[in-house]
Amino acid sequence: MIGSPWRRVAAVAVIAMVATLFLTSPPAHSQRRKKATPTPTETPTPTPTPTPEVIMWNFDRDKPHTVAAGWKALLADWQVIPDQSAPSQPNAYGLPPGRLLSSLLYMMEYYPMTVVTDPREYSNFTLELMFKAGGGRLNCSGGVLFRYVDENNYYLLRAGCPSDFFGLVRVKDGQANVLKETVVPTDTGVWYKMRVVAQGGRFTCYSSDKLAFEVTDSKIAKGRVGLWAHADSQARFDNVTITLPLAGAPQGEPGAAPAEGAAPTDEGASGEAPPPMPGAGSLPPPPP
Repeated sequence: MIGSPWRRVAAVAVIAMVATLFLTSPPAHSQRRKKATPTPTETPTPTPTPTPEVIMWNFDRDKPHTVAAGWKALLADWQVIPDQSAPSQPNAYGLPPGRLLSSLLYMMEYYPMTVVTDPREYSNFTLELMFKAGGGRLNCSGGVLFRYVDENNYYLLRAGCPSDFFGLVRVKDGQANVLKETVVPTDTGVWYKMRVVAQGGRFTCYSSDKLAFEVTDSKIAKGRVGLWAHADSQARFDNVTITLPLAGAPQGEPGAAPAEGAAPTDEGASGEAPPPMPGAGSLPPPPP
């Protein structure tokens, strides 16, 4: 068999070539295409919902029998008073017994006031607080001051006790004018909620969450907040809260029309002026 050696040599060569190719070729799995790494989708960060600015004084961390932190007594001995009936315990802010002689000396034209010391002035806001009438021998009224400029220029939302009235007063250059007044029973020893919404020249006033009246007046544009009492009243206050509108929110304009359902009132023309209410700065010093 002449061709047999050549066939054997050829077969060996073929086998060697196949073996070489097998040994030098990369594994099959290494030839697979790599899967593309997916690009993570960026999740948008939600924009925080804007919330109104709220400032609150509840007097619970203040030292009893002293003027509340951040407040200044303009007349009489305003002080933090422990009161287990207070809406936020343990304290309220108000007046202890006394001032009978001072009230008689000034013929009942004696008006203790206290205001915040922060010079920041507010124009548009919702101001609310809890008020408890306390019995003096002559009077038990109380109220909240807003847009307070000085002792002779401010607005006053007051609850009369024992006269049972609820009214808004403007004091301008020391002269008081009743802007609106209505009958609301006020009993001693009972906590009541007072609220006023100020938008430009429009004031919407509530007694215990019930609409009492709406008034338009543009004499005083802005000011601080404070508290008020009459004669020897032992008025107490708690949870004084002012809520400011969001930036960019539409604001009422001076002289805006009253809301639907509210009796329109002319500026400063609803009711006769009460006896003059001089500011604390215009009173002579009270007797000791």
